[in-house]
Amino acid sequence: MNESSVMLLILGLIGWLWWDSRGVAERATVAARAYCGNAGVSFLNDTVAWQKIRLKRNRNGRMQLQRTYFFEFASDMQQRYRGEIVMLGKKVESISLDAFRVS
Repeated sequence: MNESSVMLLILGLIGWLWWDSRGVAERATVAARAYCGNAGVSFLNDTVAWQKIRLKRNRNGRMQLQRTYFFEFASDMQQRYRGEIVMLGKKVESISLDAFRVS
């Protein structure tokens, strides 16, 4: 394998990781928006932001990417609070909200 083949393989891997991460981020955005709606708070900025990524085993023992995203929400439209959503593969593993003031 020559240098150009290795570079092409690395660029392909980076491209796939970026493409896959965008799809997971879109799923995380939909899930966070729904969770905020159920909690009676406003989902702000209509997006999630990447916080960290790592490898983790799922329930079947397969290695998958675990991605953690954060987002902002408001309960009284005066103070911003932070929430976190953890995705394992393409599925929601957990969602949490910081403690917030109920209006």
